[in-house]
Amino acid sequence: MKATAFTIALACAPALLAAQQSSASTSASTSATASANTQTSVDVPAGYSAQSRAKIDAAFQAARAKKLPEQPMQQRMAEGQAKGASDAQVASSVQRMEARLEASQSAMIRAGRTNPQPAEVASGEQAMERGATSAQIEAVAKHTPTDRSLTVDLNALARTNAAGATVGAVLGAQGTAPATGNAAAGVSAAATGAVGATAGVTGAVTGALSGAVGAKKP
Repeated sequence: MKATAFTIALACAPALLAAQQSSASTSASTSATASANTQTSVDVPAGYSAQSRAKIDAAFQAARAKKLPEQPMQQRMAEGQAKGASDAQVASSVQRMEARLEASQSAMIRAGRTNPQPAEVASGEQAMERGATSAQIEAVAKHTPTDRSLTVDLNALARTNAAGATVGAVLGAQGTAPATGNAAAGVSAAATGAVGATAGVTGAVTGALSGAVGAKKP
C-alpha cells in the first residue's frame, strides 16, 4: 500500500513542478508588466478634469508608439502648471507638441535619417514651434552630414526662422551647406537683401541731409 502511494506521488511530482513553474512565470510576467506600466505612467495633476487627463494620456501613448521623446512633453506640463495655465490649455499644448514631435521625426526619416536621436527630434519640434515647416526640417536633415548631429543646425533654424532666414542661409552660416545650389541661393538672397537694406538706409539719410541743407538757403 505504501509502495503504491509512493509510486503515485512520484508520478504526480512532474505535474506539480510544472504547475509551480507556470505560476511563478505568470507572477513574474505580471510584476514586470506592472513595473513597466509604473515607469511609463504620466504624472497628471489630480485636479485636472477627466477630459484633460484623457487627452494628455492619449498624447503620451502616441509618443510611445512612435518612440518619440517624452521629456519635452513632461516639461511642457510642468511649465503650464508653473504659469498657472488651465488644464485644458496644458492638454492642448501637450497634444500640439506631440504632433510637432511626430512631424519632426517623419521629416528626418524622409531625409534619410532612419533613426533620428531624441535630442534631434526635440530640436526639430522647437524649430517648428517657432515657425519652421516640416519641409525646412527635411532640408536641414538632407544637407547635414550623416555623421553629424542635426541639433546645432536645427537650433540655429529655430533662432533665426522668425526673422525669415532661409534654410540655405542658416546652413551656410553653420558651414554645413555647399556653396552651390539652393543653399548658395539662400545665402546670396540674404546677402542681397542686406545690401539693399543698407542702400535704402543710405538713400534715406542722404535725402534727409539734402533737405536740411536746402531749408537753410534764403
